[in-house]
Amino acid sequence: MMKLSSSLLLGLSLASIGSAQAVGSAQAAHPGKLAVQDELPVGKAASEHPLPPDWDKLPAGELGEKIIRGYRYFVDSQSLSPRFVGNGLNCINCHMDAGKKENAAPLWAAYMSYPAFRKKNNKINDYQERLQGCFMYSMNGTPPALGDSVLVDLSAYAYWLAQGTLTGESFDPSAMVIPNDADLLKGGKRDDFPFMQSYLDAGGSKEPALPGRGYPKIDEPEQAPDIARGKAVYEQECSVCHGANGEGQQVNDRYVFPPLWGPHTYNWGAGMQRVNTAAYFIKRNMPLGQPGKLTDQQAWDVAMYLDTRERPQDPRNHGDLEKTREQYHGGNSYYGTEVEGRILGTESYPNHPNKPR
Repeated sequence: MMKLSSSLLLGLSLASIGSAQAVGSAQAAHPGKLAVQDELPVGKAASEHPLPPDWDKLPAGELGEKIIRGYRYFVDSQSLSPRFVGNGLNCINCHMDAGKKENAAPLWAAYMSYPAFRKKNNKINDYQERLQGCFMYSMNGTPPALGDSVLVDLSAYAYWLAQGTLTGESFDPSAMVIPNDADLLKGGKRDDFPFMQSYLDAGGSKEPALPGRGYPKIDEPEQAPDIARGKAVYEQECSVCHGANGEGQQVNDRYVFPPLWGPHTYNWGAGMQRVNTAAYFIKRNMPLGQPGKLTDQQAWDVAMYLDTRERPQDPRNHGDLEKTREQYHGGNSYYGTEVEGRILGTESYPNHPNKPR
């Protein structure tokens, strides 16, 4: 079994989070830690949420190498810019603790949720197609082609997390089926998924419950979400990390805290531009290291403020804003509507701002 150190490369603590230091380069011998989120307490309760495997449970050989590469792409997605990533985000900005944190769309649960039908593109998507959507919308980039090695490696990382998290303490990576690339890319919600025997022997279901999946919903607010109240929450709780104008924070030309609006964030096609989705995420995960600090009302209000700021254009817009809104945007998106005297989307930044012209 391959042994990997999980020592931290980013010397941040909660006490010094407002003065982030530069991200260290990954050591060649192990995947390292390139994300500030990895350093923070995530509030896991083993009795409520299963724990993902640690690096001492990494399989040997080619699958282990794919998992390491997938992890690196996940925590340092900027390494894929500008070929596939067109903004300043990394995957860990929405899937925290390297894709392991409950209630922050953990990868192990996402992997076990596909293939599945998505209304977004009106078809059944396998896992690699879901990843393509992340590249196009959340990363404002150009998706890798189906079967690309980047998608294979990201899928391998999610597969390993899924197998280890489902199985728990009895997880033995040497007993894990090593799928071919085509099977890795499918996801785990399929009849022929190779559940580990130790998981099944312990009473594991072939339709696991996936606690902590996605961003759990919160109740509708007592008052309609309000931009002015949301701005006040943002200034008090969010601007120290994300900047006064949502521009994020950079050290040595690398974002250590992501931008939330403007040219270098998620575009108008991303799920996070929906006020409800942003509110669910914020309530469960923000401020960083203090999940649950905000009231439900505050989460809705600050989400409303964020998602009524301009951002890159929806890549499905081919010149007709009204048609794009009608086809793709529901009641929780303000794209194409008038807010503060302007129609959102008419002043959007071009797609893929980091890409060569």
